[in-house]
Amino acid sequence: MIIAKYCYENDIPTLGICCGQNVIVRALGGTTYNISNPEKHNQSMKEYIHNIKIDPSSKFYNIVKLEEIRVNSRHKKAINKSPFLDQVAFCEDGYPDVVESKDKKFYLGVRFHPESLYKTDENMNNIFKYFINECKKIKLLLFSSPRVP
Repeated sequence: MIIAKYCYENDIPTLGICCGQNVIVRALGGTTYNISNPEKHNQSMKEYIHNIKIDPSSKFYNIVKLEEIRVNSRHKKAINKSPFLDQVAFCEDGYPDVVESKDKKFYLGVRFHPESLYKTDENMNNIFKYFINECKKIKLLLFSSPRVP
């Protein structure tokens, strides 16, 4: 949580996946809780479990360019409060599946597992491409700025 908070405070691109989403939320004073229907959402053997609806004004929407996508699901917790992060995509049960900071370049948490689908799902691959591009921008800034002795 120390690293997640540091990244937020220093505007370092951050992608939290599943437990990583919980960590970035809690690092910024948010809370999580056990969901009431884990049997529906904790399904590691299935490729897709449910749809999520995405806020068209969100940064996440700019990554996937859709208001609704299919996602997998392997979890038992959901976000309750996220004071510094906007909840921008929700599953049919109302649980927030994506949080982001509108104030940072790239600070994003997803409850699903894009790493399991990136080879076959362009939306999932785009999450990683966008994240990598944001990281490259930071690297360019670090190595192109004048060094202070």
